[in-house]
Amino acid sequence: MEKGISENMIGSMQTDLTLINKIKDSHDEDSLLELINRHSGIYHSMVNNFLSGSQNIKEKNTLAEEKTLNIYSCALTYDPERNTKFPTYLANQTKWKCLNIINKKKKNKEVYLDDDECFLVEPSCESFVENIKQKEVFQTFNSCLEEEKDERVKKIIDLRYNSSNNKVRAWRVIASEMGMSIQGCINIHNKFIQKVNKLTQNV
Repeated sequence: MEKGISENMIGSMQTDLTLINKIKDSHDEDSLLELINRHSGIYHSMVNNFLSGSQNIKEKNTLAEEKTLNIYSCALTYDPERNTKFPTYLANQTKWKCLNIINKKKKNKEVYLDDDECFLVEPSCESFVENIKQKEVFQTFNSCLEEEKDERVKKIIDLRYNSSNNKVRAWRVIASEMGMSIQGCINIHNKFIQKVNKLTQNV
């Protein structure tokens, strides 16, 4: 490596696909941090656009806190063979996540008090503190999975994200492999993700 060229500069020269492959193949933390730094703006832009208004402040802040896990999930499920660039894929996945939240709220007919004083402050993606937080969230996810005593959780996470063709497996396939109902598999998956989110809220 030439003198004066930092690891951060080397990381910024790599393509999104190179970073994603490193994340999928070896759970490379530095590659994940670089991917998050590049595309946090897109993520926050979609969240702010689709969850605008004080009635959505709670959901907006929740998605802001879950940014690292959501971008990590998108990296694992991204399929370059669909000829869609990662920023577009991330934007679409974030959009659908927001729309699902809105639809769920409509179904539940939740009522919110006006709170015009609430604002979402987007964290700086370039700050050292933010990078440390993201790395700790990533480590927490892996630690939780390693320490999980319910083998069903490990198998469902593995089946969902670690397919040989790097594509997310359908729930019906996972349910068949597990000998469980689709909803049962989804519930176990979501409970684990919620556990990780709870542990990382104050990171």
